[in-house]
Amino acid sequence: ETINITISSSINMASESTTTDGSNIAANNTSKKLPNFSHVPWPVRPRDGINYDFVATLYLIGSALALSFYLLETKILAPLLVENNDVDAAAANASDSTTSTEDSGEEGNAWTEFANGMEGMYFIFVPFVPCLLWSLVVRYFWMKETKKISLDKKDN
Repeated sequence: ETINITISSSINMASESTTTDGSNIAANNTSKKLPNFSHVPWPVRPRDGINYDFVATLYLIGSALALSFYLLETKILAPLLVENNDVDAAAANASDSTTSTEDSGEEGNAWTEFANGMEGMYFIFVPFVPCLLWSLVVRYFWMKETKKISLDKKDN
């Protein structure tokens, strides 16, 4: 008898814990009304307890970094990169030069070295851009449902 009771109670607990859309039945039975996102497609379905304003803000910061590094490379550092590539091509064409510019006593330009180090840096932050678009769509559905709940509370 105890085995059957244990099995049946664990089955009841499992069936009461979640529904097919992932929401908690026990939480839905409380007096606090939770948003229902079952009508939202699963790739953009908001989850309870996540502040999508915060998520979208962080993705916006990452996207802004990607844009600023891209603009830095293409607008400000581009002349240094082109100048450096021309110097490298001239050095490669000289057949009698077997030593590098550092060996010959020339000190490298700090800005040129910085430009070479920053080249392609924006690729690190580019994945934030599609994530920002996704989070804005999820945030739209999240705000729509939470606004509906707050209007229902005001009506009651």
